[in-house]
Amino acid sequence: MPDRKVRIKASLDAVHEALRMARREAAGVEADPERLRWIAVGMVIALQGALVAALSGYESADAADVIDPSTPERFAPAALLLRRARSRDYLNSPQRLELTASQVRQIEHVVTYRNGVVHGWCGGGPVDNESVMRGCRRIVQVVGHAVLVHPSFDAAGHGVICALIADEVAGLERMLVALG
Repeated sequence: MPDRKVRIKASLDAVHEALRMARREAAGVEADPERLRWIAVGMVIALQGALVAALSGYESADAADVIDPSTPERFAPAALLLRRARSRDYLNSPQRLELTASQVRQIEHVVTYRNGVVHGWCGGGPVDNESVMRGCRRIVQVVGHAVLVHPSFDAAGHGVICALIADEVAGLERMLVALG
């Protein structure tokens, strides 16, 4: 597991690329509703990256804060990272995520949908597009909070990538609101 500065840089790069992908797919989702699945994939990757960066930001952060306990060579799943980012044990206010149970369920809905897409579980069944879009909007807000509004890492050292992420966040926010 790379040191925390390398983790933060790599995570921010992943956030940017995932948001770019989600934004590209969102641009074509009205013409091809199946692209919603790729929006969800990008959003979950962006969420994981933002949470890894946030949980790695403090000088006292440890690699164990972001690894999967059952597979130590991998990052923890989004649900575990989200739980840690909401905990006082990992982040202080204002960096700590303050989410209601309903907001967490919105995010978890997208994560579940994404898992179904990636693992082939959601073939042919109805998808509640409105719920997925609502969860995607919530994820964009979480990414913005963790990376742009209240980063736990020194954002000055990541100015260019944070500016690129800010552009993607702003564009996605507008697109997702317009899509409903």
